[in-house]
Order: sequence, then C-alpha cells, then structure tokens
Amino acid sequence: MPGKAIAQVPLAAIEPARIAGAEQGHRAIMGIESAMRTSREGLTAFGQGLSVIGDNISNASTTGFKGQRTEFVALLGEKADDRGATVPAGAGDGVAVGNIRVDYGTGTTSPTDRPLDAALTGPGFFLVGDVKKPSLTRVGNFRVTNEGLLSTTEGLPVLGFSGRDTEVLGPINMNNLDIKSLPTTQIALFGNIDGGGRINEAPTNPTSFNDLSTNAAFVSTQTAYDASGGRHDIQLFYFRTAANQWNVQAYVNGDDVGQTADQPVLLGQVSFGFNSVGQIPTEQQGQAVLNLNPAWAGGAAQTPFTISLGKLTQYAGGSRITNVQMDGQGTGDVVSFEIDGGGRIFGITANGDKLQAGTLALGLVTNNDGLQRQSDSLYEVTQDSGALRVGLATQGGRGGVQGGALELSNVDIPQQFVEMIVMQRGYQANSQVLSAASDLLKNTIAMIR
Repeated sequence: MPGKAIAQVPLAAIEPARIAGAEQGHRAIMGIESAMRTSREGLTAFGQGLSVIGDNISNASTTGFKGQRTEFVALLGEKADDRGATVPAGAGDGVAVGNIRVDYGTGTTSPTDRPLDAALTGPGFFLVGDVKKPSLTRVGNFRVTNEGLLSTTEGLPVLGFSGRDTEVLGPINMNNLDIKSLPTTQIALFGNIDGGGRINEAPTNPTSFNDLSTNAAFVSTQTAYDASGGRHDIQLFYFRTAANQWNVQAYVNGDDVGQTADQPVLLGQVSFGFNSVGQIPTEQQGQAVLNLNPAWAGGAAQTPFTISLGKLTQYAGGSRITNVQMDGQGTGDVVSFEIDGGGRIFGITANGDKLQAGTLALGLVTNNDGLQRQSDSLYEVTQDSGALRVGLATQGGRGGVQGGALELSNVDIPQQFVEMIVMQRGYQANSQVLSAASDLLKNTIAMIR
C-alpha cells in the first residue's frame, strides 16, 4: 500500500516567522531589562533614604543637631542622560534621591546650669572659626582655652564682639575684663576652736612653719589682697596658753615682705579668752582683733587691715573655720561667667561684680536650604544660601540667647521609625521586582533558544 504523502512547508515561509519570533523575544528581553534598571534605581534610592534615617537616629542626642529628610524624584525613560531605557516615551524609569533637606526647626531647650552653655531660642546661628569665612552652628557648649579665648569643644574660636564693642567681629577674649583691684581692709572669721587641745606656748623666734605647726593647737590660712591686687596667704596659728585662754599669731612667708623665702615673718598677734559657755564675752569681742600692716615686697602701697576673731567659739567637736567675711578684690579674680538673653557675656567676680567680656554674634542667611553641611554640626555659607548677615541677638529677625542651657536635637524618634518602615517596605518591594524580572529574563532567553 503506497505511503501517505507528507505536506512540504517551503523554507521561505519558515524563515520570516523565526526572525519575527526572535525580534519579539529581544523586545521582551529589553523591556525586562528596563524593569531591572527601574528596580535597581529604587533599591539605590531607598537605601540612601535608610542611611539618612540612620544618621538622624544616631544623632538624636547630639546637641544642636538638625534632622534631615530624603526627597525623591521620578525618572523618565527618555531622560537625556542616556540611561539605555527602552520604555515608551513618557513612561517611568524608576526613582532617585533628588535632595536631602535639613530641618532647621528649633529644638527643645534644656537647662544645664553651666554658665558657658548657650541655646538659641529662635532663628540664627553662632559664628565660629575664621573671621573672614565663619562657620555657622547651633551648638552652644562653649569653653575657655588656656589663652583665655571662648571656643567650641573642638577648639574653634567663637566669634563676637569684645568688651562693650558691637562693631569689630573677632574672637572673644574672656580675660579682657576691666577688673579694678581693691585692697583688703577687714576680715571676719567665724568658726570653732576645740577647747580640749593641749596647752602650749608659742615658740620664740621660729625658724620654720613646721615649728609653728608642731606647737599650735590649730592652723588656718586666710587670703588678703594688697593695693595692687596681689594675693597673699596669711597663716594663723592658734596656741592654747591656759584653760579658755588663747594666743593667735599671724605669719607670712618671708619673700612676701622682702625677706628670706620660706621663713615665717610675724605680722601681729592677739590674746583673748572664752567664758564658761564657750564664747568670747561681748564686751571683749572688739579686742579679739589682729591689726596688721605689712610692707608687701611687690611695691604695693601699705594698707592696714584687720582680722576679727570675736565671733569664734570654743566648743568640743573639732576646730574649723566655717565662714569668712572680707572685702578686697584681686586682679583676675573671676569666679564664674554669665550669658544673658542678648548674648552678652559677663565675668562674675568674687565680690559679685559683673564685668562684660564681650557679646556673641549671630548670623542669618536668606536661604538656609543653601547652606553646606560640614562635620561637627557646622554649616558653610554658599552662593545658594545668600550672604551672611552678622548682628546681635533679638535684632534683625534673630532669636534670643538662653544662658545656662543647650538646644537639643530636633529629631523626632517615633517619626523616624515610621519613615524607616516605609523605606524598608520600598526597598523590599524593589528587590522583589528585581527578582521577578530576573526570573522572567531567564524564561524568555530559554524560550528564544
């Protein structure tokens, strides 16, 4: 039985179909590649967004830190940077980070009670660094260097105006205080001398302070200032000469009065007694006074002064000086500082005087978004920010200054966690698109083959 004839397909008809299938496969591959590029851009953008959130959270406790947010922009396939996309005109080609914007909103002010801490309560920046090109900062935990300059913790000089001047910008010298020296004229001691000590006479012509200390029942040291503001330490030696009877002698080091160094020089002495209840009788208190008039070696004019002992008591329980009332002031005797709402810096002297060391300068720019971020919470002025305008606190739109306080970071931790979840979901979704596109690409290539 003859075989059935098999239909013959012309080769000319097969070849065009094969070519058409291959071209269609290639177009499919290029479309999948576009999806892969899109997911790649998404992974990059969301990864950068997570990095910004991580920076915010890590600086949530950094003084004066300003949080940032990531701003995304859409990409188009026909973008002129020759990205190689093959999507139709107008179709999207992923996402990119368009800008990382700083939030310059004022953070919460936290009192520290540290005199050289300062917080800004409104717009503006402290100026630090080079006078010709200052850096801007909201961090106000200042300190004083060995040279007496007000500086940041990193050692950059804080810029402002010295003394009462408000015109010449420069570093602030905290030692530049007009302190007038005042000689000591009177000192009053308050405290107790233990009446149970040994009875012993003061040594005659002592050759060392050790001889005096060995024989004395109690020793105290008192500071006095001469007419030039020089400081001198006067040592008082208390000798119990009999029951309820005392002799107190005042000595200085020999070189303080132009004599041999380390040799005790007697300035004066006084004897007094206590009654049966451990007090100096009222009528005798005015006599329990050391009258001293040393000729100081530094050339300062002689100014007599007194040390009153009439308020001392004689009770059991130990000897100690509990309080001192005195006048006089030495040059450079600044015990504390203070910064007021206008940014003025004062040195507080031991007698309570306030002397102005200078004034903090504050800077403003037209466009904060144009500032360039630097390390250590510093910002640099650029052309985009506009020119720096220097002035005083509470003037020209600038905020005030709160002394003894710091501005905290303005990062909102709960909001950062919300944004972190959004970034995580975006990153995961783009990774799934990439995985799906990769699988499709493998299947398409296998189909073509």
